[in-house]
Amino acid sequence: MSSVLAALVAFAFVSSVTPGPNNAVLWASGAQFGFRRTLRHVFGTALGIGAMAAAVAAGLGVIVTAVPAAQVVLRVIGSLYLLYLAYQIARSGAIQRPDVARPLGLGQAAVFQCLNPKAWIFALSAVSAFRPAQLPIAAGSALVIATMMLVVVPTAAAWAAGGTFITRVVTGDRARRVLSVGLGALLAVSVVSLWI
Repeated sequence: MSSVLAALVAFAFVSSVTPGPNNAVLWASGAQFGFRRTLRHVFGTALGIGAMAAAVAAGLGVIVTAVPAAQVVLRVIGSLYLLYLAYQIARSGAIQRPDVARPLGLGQAAVFQCLNPKAWIFALSAVSAFRPAQLPIAAGSALVIATMMLVVVPTAAAWAAGGTFITRVVTGDRARRVLSVGLGALLAVSVVSLWI
């Protein structure tokens, strides 16, 4: 079982630390609002991933994978929302303008995961591939969910911290506008990867 757990930790780390919609939004939030104000988003991400994995373990994953139309609807809704967020980030101009928006709260960040197709793939793959066969289903699912959530917190925090750090390095309104457009473009490009 230790080898399965080690593989799960490695899978969860790679899945959660690589660029994607959520990490682009965490980076932008860290850049615009600072690390401390983005912590609710960090923990909300872990809660959302945990809730999705629990739903998958309870049988939702079977429905999503068995009904191709559900997968397409999820991708379309998720893609439209991510493109909207990309637009908002790109137009925010000089990062750290308080009138642009506020950071995602705990619940908002958790719900955001449901609109993130990469998060669904993460949850579906982790629960189906790494639930220890030698444990009862409920205990094995709980172990997978807890591991995923524990791994997501530091990886999400790293993206938020990266955004916070970049605002200390990048000074001047023009440079911040370029950074905002770049972050928005990164998020928009990540939508393309959901359809490949």
